[in-house]
Amino acid sequence: MNYQRKKSSDSMPEKKPVKVEFQWNKSGEAYILEDKEKGQNYSLDPISFLVWIQCDGKTGVEQIVDIFSVDGNRDIIKTAIKNILDKLESGGLIKWI
Repeated sequence: MNYQRKKSSDSMPEKKPVKVEFQWNKSGEAYILEDKEKGQNYSLDPISFLVWIQCDGKTGVEQIVDIFSVDGNRDIIKTAIKNILDKLESGGLIKWI
């Protein structure tokens, strides 16, 4: 008999990004997120802000990529979205659930 062991990631659902809630406002072309507890502000470009908005804990990375993809540019968009999510995570602006 031939048995294949499943990877643990095969049976686990995809982790989804969820934004840390901040008040925000627009200043010129940038979006400013205000962390009142830490007394810090974070500046996001419009695309990063739109990605951050999509991080609701229900929408997966593939779905976010689908939102931004048009006319066969999915691979490029997927790479860009992953890079943006990495930066948002390293800045403490999103978590993974």
